[in-house]
Amino acid sequence: MTAELLPLLERYYDEVPRANADTEEHGPFTVFVSRGGWPYYARPRLGLTDDVTPQEVRSVLARLEELGIPPTIEWVDENTPGLRAAALAAGVEVHGYPLMVLAGEPVPRESPAVVRRMEPDDPDLAAARAAVSVGFSQVDTSIGPASVAERDAKVAEDAGHVETLAALLGAGMSVMYAAFDPELGAVGAGNHNPRGEVTEIVGVGVLPAQRRRGIAGHLTWALARDAADAGVSTVFMSAGSDDVARIYAGVGFRRVGTACIAEGA
Repeated sequence: MTAELLPLLERYYDEVPRANADTEEHGPFTVFVSRGGWPYYARPRLGLTDDVTPQEVRSVLARLEELGIPPTIEWVDENTPGLRAAALAAGVEVHGYPLMVLAGEPVPRESPAVVRRMEPDDPDLAAARAAVSVGFSQVDTSIGPASVAERDAKVAEDAGHVETLAALLGAGMSVMYAAFDPELGAVGAGNHNPRGEVTEIVGVGVLPAQRRRGIAGHLTWALARDAADAGVSTVFMSAGSDDVARIYAGVGFRRVGTACIAEGA
């Protein structure tokens, strides 16, 4: 890990939400207020060097609630090392997740699914987005019962998400790959969000009934390969658990830090 890597990721984290969010400075934090599709969060203000206090944590979480935003703060532990202690002292639950960066060329992965890049007007875009939503409704990596019926029920519910997603795809602010079963249609998808020479792979989700078939690894490889082919030099992601991190490690990702999320009551 180079000394420049984590500051580079910090600048990226500050830039990406601005494509679909307005900002408000609140003490040592930047609050990202969504313009549609999905909510955002607060992050430590870019360039912050002062320690954050428990009172400042409570204050920004209260402001998020006033704005109708889920009371959530996200940060990289190594970049803002005192924030975890401040959040815990404020009585807030803190979760840490492996922060991983692609080391070298992505390692090819395969699955029985057909994986392809999605366009903004793709007729399967809504189903692919819904498959991700259903996948994230079961947070572990186990096989589960949720499948195409749950996916199809989610399509109408996710209409606003799809509209925002299509706009970001059309603007080149996001790239999506989806996985398709010949009989079932969309069974999973994921995105990466390029900004110059940096991109983050996000939202890789698979229908629980279709897990343990290599689809998540296949999607992750396709996204990483797309980014590398486009000349992106830094590809990173955060894993939802150590089990998920092992999937990403198989594609060539290596842990470089900890992505933290503090969630208010």
